[in-house]
Amino acid sequence: MKPSKRRTLGLIKQVVGLVAPPDPITVTEWAEENRVLSAEDSAEKGPWRTDRVPYMRTIMDATTDPNIDTIVMMAGSQLGKTAFQLNVIGYYTGHDPSPIMMVQPDLGVAKDFSNDRLGPLYRDSPQLAKLFGKSKSRNSRDTIYYKSFKGGRINIAGSNAPASLASKPIRILLADEIDRFAISAGNEGSPLDLAIKRTTTFYNRRMVFVSTPTIKGKSEIEKLYEDSTQEKLHFMCPSCDHLQTLQWNRIKYTYDEETSQCTEVTHACEECGAMHEEHEWKRDYANRTKWIASKKHATTRGFHLSALAATINYTWKMAVKEWIAANKKGKQAIKVFINTVLAELWEEEGQKLEHEILMNRREMYQARVPEGVRYITAAVDTQDTRFEIDVVGWGKGYSSWRIQRHVIVGDLNQQQPWQELDEFLSRTWKDAAGRTFRPVRTLIDSGGHFTLKVYKFCKPRQARNIYALKGEEKGDGQETPLLNGISTNNVPKATVVRVGVSEGKSIIFSSLSLEPGKPGSCRFPLPHPDNPDPFVYDEEYFQQLTAEQLVTRYKEGKPYMAWVQTRARNEALDLAVYNRAAIEMINPNFDLPLPEPGGVATGAKRPKRSKKKNVASSI
Repeated sequence: MKPSKRRTLGLIKQVVGLVAPPDPITVTEWAEENRVLSAEDSAEKGPWRTDRVPYMRTIMDATTDPNIDTIVMMAGSQLGKTAFQLNVIGYYTGHDPSPIMMVQPDLGVAKDFSNDRLGPLYRDSPQLAKLFGKSKSRNSRDTIYYKSFKGGRINIAGSNAPASLASKPIRILLADEIDRFAISAGNEGSPLDLAIKRTTTFYNRRMVFVSTPTIKGKSEIEKLYEDSTQEKLHFMCPSCDHLQTLQWNRIKYTYDEETSQCTEVTHACEECGAMHEEHEWKRDYANRTKWIASKKHATTRGFHLSALAATINYTWKMAVKEWIAANKKGKQAIKVFINTVLAELWEEEGQKLEHEILMNRREMYQARVPEGVRYITAAVDTQDTRFEIDVVGWGKGYSSWRIQRHVIVGDLNQQQPWQELDEFLSRTWKDAAGRTFRPVRTLIDSGGHFTLKVYKFCKPRQARNIYALKGEEKGDGQETPLLNGISTNNVPKATVVRVGVSEGKSIIFSSLSLEPGKPGSCRFPLPHPDNPDPFVYDEEYFQQLTAEQLVTRYKEGKPYMAWVQTRARNEALDLAVYNRAAIEMINPNFDLPLPEPGGVATGAKRPKRSKKKNVASSI
């Protein structure tokens, strides 16, 4: 054959290779042939095996169904949601190269995903590794948030960063934990809508939306799942073969309080009532389970999956332990369990309390520190003309007892009120057995007009566990954790505890709604004859404690929940949030025994001064 003819045939083959569609294989087939799990990515590194997570086969393969353009996954934790998305990315990188976008809740999470999950995927899967790293000139534009490969590229974006969403057209869109997305990407509207608009150029687009659910009526994944096939995984009863979903209300367990261990857990069949253990329900998993849809949909498949269906890394006994722990901690922890384990929506009750109901619950304590208290904390609200202080005791399940309310009046530009504050925070309180308590943590509000003074006051007192606090609230429905980290970015280099006040208010209102005596409930004292302090828990206090209400607001047409003041003063509510943050800082063990009568309780001894510059490393 003449050289010119050979060159022509070679050119024809190259052209055919460019325009011909890829071999028709599924994501599952691609993953089993090409995906290699990394040490950073999995407890079991090595070749991907779908039989380890058999419930994922149907979900993964839906992403290559030519009749489907949208896949919705509303699922709990410990189910391999990220591994599923990585397989989709790998498929559309190595087998059917396409422009891809992966959207995370924020740029920080996006960076971690790129470094900890995407990087190892591309590095350790041989087919993908060939596409990266060898040609520096081709990859010179590659960054943490952008990587190019032959035939495509991937952008890793944050829902809170409009610039990261403003890429060129994309064919493959993946959005992870969409219930944690920003309400608006800057001033440009819904980040999900912005990302979806990037896909409209492609007739063969694929969109994958994944999240654990949150609050009913406010959850993004709920809306998408409702507009889908609504498929749930059904298990055959080991006794009668009846197909059914696994339900928490049919779980029966035996729990040993002394050892904190679940000794037995079974699930009852809804048809025949037979009780079977987890391994019996999950035997021959691939052949005895079935995804069943409750709706028809032309283009969108939706999947709901509880962590009870997990095959690795999570068991029913672990779920029982989490359930027991959540019930001890209170309503907020139960909400987390419902969302992240059962993958169910939380139905929020109206968050409004009447102050008279709480005031009528006041009771006479037998001592300044009532029975049940294991630790005490203090919180200080800084006003222009006074310090408002609340001292709170804490016991099992984050049950709380108000111990002392105090106000220091004075010009905060003068030294006198600061001296009085220092003296008050040096006090101790005793229970009926004579045990001495001192606050294990004290948080002082640094907002307002005296920020620098608060920093200077707290810095030399950090060895006494006294810290400055900065309340944070985004105000657009984005959740800020109660404890949102610490900062020392100030002139005195004081440790400042960052507190998510909206999350804190939700926790406080959940606690206030509980009947006294239940785990997580709040208790209040009647005036005690031994308490000469005139600032008792009076009607004004309870009006302040209930001075806000959770309401629905809208931004860019999207609903979100926000706290709004219904009364002028809310210092008592702020102090309640600060005290809750203070106790959570120490990760308390409420099962620790108290010292003998007359002894010194945990935190009552003054700590020795640390030689380290930052004594708040344990926060």
